[in-house]
Amino acid sequence: MVVDSFIQPEPIEELDVLISLDTSGSMHDNFEDVANGMELLRLDIERLTLDYKFGYITMDPTNIGYIGPYDSSSSSIDMLMAPNLLPSTGYEEGFAATYYFLTSEEGFNFPRAEADFLLFLISDEDEQSSISPEIFQEWLQEQFSEVRHDIVSITQLEGSACGYTYDVGYKYEELAVLYNKSAIDICEEDWSVWLSESSYLTELKDYVNLSEDDPIPDSIIVYLDNEAIYGWEYVEDSNSVKLDFVPDNGALVEVGYQIYI
Repeated sequence: MVVDSFIQPEPIEELDVLISLDTSGSMHDNFEDVANGMELLRLDIERLTLDYKFGYITMDPTNIGYIGPYDSSSSSIDMLMAPNLLPSTGYEEGFAATYYFLTSEEGFNFPRAEADFLLFLISDEDEQSSISPEIFQEWLQEQFSEVRHDIVSITQLEGSACGYTYDVGYKYEELAVLYNKSAIDICEEDWSVWLSESSYLTELKDYVNLSEDDPIPDSIIVYLDNEAIYGWEYVEDSNSVKLDFVPDNGALVEVGYQIYI
């Protein structure tokens, strides 16, 4: 029998949000969506904690252009203007720029020692540095080993309604998969309203994605804190088990099932 599980995270107390934003010419039309999305995310975060801060950097390691921090004392106008205050750049190296910033004198103190960390990587093209998604994830895990961290990739996907095939953000997609999620399509209308649901740090889960592609639906059994429950359904399209409720913080959810051989 296969068993997939998750523990509902404890509520965040402190949260640092870093947005690594592609500021090349083709991205300027997306700045309004970025600004609106982050302002909506901030309102959602404030339902959980007021101890947070946002910062913006470009994706150019040679011209980081850090803007911030923005916190609970910042006005909505401050947040909405932030993307437009970054310098225009030519490089599109989100992994390298994030590494450079967080290891620089200016960026070293951006993440607080006890704060959870959320990284957004937003670009309409692929990541162009020599750093692989696997190496970047390993570095992030080392960098934030004492706190919880998560990433959100917002990029052009295959079949997106905008851009060109050679602009697909394959490396950003691969990084998202390493964090057991999918990238958000930057070409999708109103993607900014999904941001609070894009990370386990800001949205409680009510589903379990199954790790095997061919589960036998009749064999599925679901446990909440080691007790069998029946308020759920199997969703074939997403190969997931959807709960009829949202488990409390700290709850253990386990899904056992057999697979077709």
